Amino acid sequence: MELNQQSKEFLNEAAKWATILSIIGFITIGLLVIMSFSIGSIMASLPNNNLGVSAQLISMVYLIIAGVYFIPVYFLFQFGVKTKKAIADNNTDLLTFGLKKLKSHYKFIGIVMIIAFSMNIVVLLIGSVASLFV
Repeated sequence: MELNQQSKEFLNEAAKWATILSIIGFITIGLLVIMSFSIGSIMASLPNNNLGVSAQLISMVYLIIAGVYFIPVYFLFQFGVKTKKAIADNNTDLLTFGLKKLKSHYKFIGIVMIIAFSMNIVVLLIGSVASLFV
């Protein structure tokens, strides 16, 4: 299979957008990490700090979210960078690597969505059963 010029242009544009989105993702991850370290002082400054949840727990949740979010953002970044370089250099191996990272990105997002959907169903079922006993 060979790519015509229009296909290369479409891939190159997709790679540029993927790079931009991944850079925004990295910035968001950085903000999550900063937020995780400053959440203690933010919670201490709240007038009614009766949430029943410790600042350390919230901090750990922010760090875990940042860590999980890093994986698909990194895959997307690799797709963008490698695909742009592959098209510029007319390198099939590099394009294959970039497309592999795009596949990994979507696979990871798909697995996370399945897990989130499953957790929502479990919470809905538990809530429904619990409401029968209240």
